[in-house]
Amino acid sequence: MIIESLAASFPSRKVSNADVVELIGQHSQGFDGNLDKGLRIVKTLLDRSGLVNRNWCAEDERPIDHLGKAVSDALDSSGFTPKDVDLFVYVGIGGGFREPANSYMAAKALGFTRAECFDVIDACMSWTRAMSLVDSLFKTRSYRNAMIVNAEFHMQPGGPMFPNYALENTEQLEYALPTFTIGEAATATLLLPDDPGNFNFTFHSKPEYADLCTIPFDGYEGFCADNYHIGRLGPGRFTAMGAKMHQQLEQGLPFVLQGVNADEFDVAFTHTSSQTEWARACEKFGIGDKIYHVYHRTGNVVSASIPAAIALAREAGRLKKGDRVLSCMGSAGLSFNATRFRF
Repeated sequence: MIIESLAASFPSRKVSNADVVELIGQHSQGFDGNLDKGLRIVKTLLDRSGLVNRNWCAEDERPIDHLGKAVSDALDSSGFTPKDVDLFVYVGIGGGFREPANSYMAAKALGFTRAECFDVIDACMSWTRAMSLVDSLFKTRSYRNAMIVNAEFHMQPGGPMFPNYALENTEQLEYALPTFTIGEAATATLLLPDDPGNFNFTFHSKPEYADLCTIPFDGYEGFCADNYHIGRLGPGRFTAMGAKMHQQLEQGLPFVLQGVNADEFDVAFTHTSSQTEWARACEKFGIGDKIYHVYHRTGNVVSASIPAAIALAREAGRLKKGDRVLSCMGSAGLSFNATRFRF
């Protein structure tokens, strides 16, 4: 399998750490304690993670518009049209539908009238899981091509992220801080079945830590055995024990990076969670200086992390056709991945 083309689209509203802190202050009038001190702590933690800006939609922007732009850019650079695409896969947490699969609605809106459609939902790992599935499908079915898309837009009022900006106390930062790192993006990845041995995927799961990062539905209690961390901010709201997850990152990466030689790669990409933590974890494997970081300018764009980084690296001239690539992901679940391929 090869990546024929790839594109990303980011909303126009640039939001700094100072902007986020101001937003928290506006929504935290019931704060228990010294609010100014609490806001300084938030700003320090965001700055320390390496984050500078993230992009959110302006009032006149819609997720489908950004998805349409990413798709159009990916198709234009390849010479394909929507009607040429055999398989259309929508991935990630962002989307407007639980039924039908978001892929059908996006395919209808964007003109993919003959594509077979399905969704892949595996938190921030979704794009990587879909890449692995499509690679397998290319080897067993007669698909001529596939497109994987995502639209990670979570900052609309009433969504799983935005209510978390009403901070009640500093103790909440243990499970609310990751909310303040979220950015928005859409990506489109066009794949061809050429070079069947090009991609190598290694996955490792640690479900014993499944409750560290969740967005539960109402009634979730009947579907899990241990709900200590789940729903700390209420059903439908994003809760993530960021520090504990990054501790597990250092435990999980060895399972997927075993035998990795930094000299085998030209560039590496990671999940867009804390840039500081990823740099530290990857340095142990000698690949720290190979990472093209985008977290500082995008924030955490969830399942769009790797494809957005690839798109930005290519735009900056840091990635070109034929380069040897390593991508690393750590995701809610918990799950870990290392993927090796030639771009």
